[in-house]
Amino acid sequence: MARTLKLDDDLLELIGLKPKDMQVYAAILQLGTAPLRKVADEAGLNRGTTYDALKRLMTHGLVSYVDAKTHRYFTAEDPQKITGIATRREVALQEARTKLAHVVPELQALLGKSKHRPSVRYYEGASGVREILEDVLSTAEHTKERRFRIYSSEGIRDLIAKAWPGFIKKRVHRRVTVKTISIGKGGRTHGLDERKWLTQADKAPTYTFIYPGKVAFVSVDERQELFGVIIEDDAISATQVMIFDQLWGFLE
Repeated sequence: MARTLKLDDDLLELIGLKPKDMQVYAAILQLGTAPLRKVADEAGLNRGTTYDALKRLMTHGLVSYVDAKTHRYFTAEDPQKITGIATRREVALQEARTKLAHVVPELQALLGKSKHRPSVRYYEGASGVREILEDVLSTAEHTKERRFRIYSSEGIRDLIAKAWPGFIKKRVHRRVTVKTISIGKGGRTHGLDERKWLTQADKAPTYTFIYPGKVAFVSVDERQELFGVIIEDDAISATQVMIFDQLWGFLE
């Protein structure tokens, strides 16, 4: 059986190859020249998988063949050619970057024309909620007010904190302030923040972030898995700020 080559899967993907392609290539290197059946046996793969790998290897110039009377015989090309594949990919990527440099401004111009339309983005799991938290911070810190508002719920607070344990520390480091209205028991101040309680008797099923031009809602499903949405719209955000600030003024 062919020797297994220890090459990182990500590296192979970068040059357009798969691990089984290298199994087949190694088999042919060891065999010298061989028909499909023998290559498949040496690689320890079925013929269909071997043939697909051979097609990719031939596309990249790593394998060639000759047709005999009864069989097609495959031969491995010099392994140095693998370096050539990487070089060609690098050149192609550079050309792509050059072309995209002209296309991206045109796409951004189209985005500018649609900014009056609200957008809604959906996120799942702890990683998705962390993306929401990062959006809250990065958006707020680039505004004059450097502030956001929260309706904090007792039932979800700990799950959100677990999604990004360093969120509060990062917020304070970035000098972003927050006003929080707590719904349910618990919650405390940590620096550059103020907190009031709407009630300590009940808790809400949703955690809400109100920040410049956006509102984010975070909740949990029946499996207690986090999910959330960001609504990006100036009017919706401004309305939520108005309601929050009025309520804030009534609370002790």
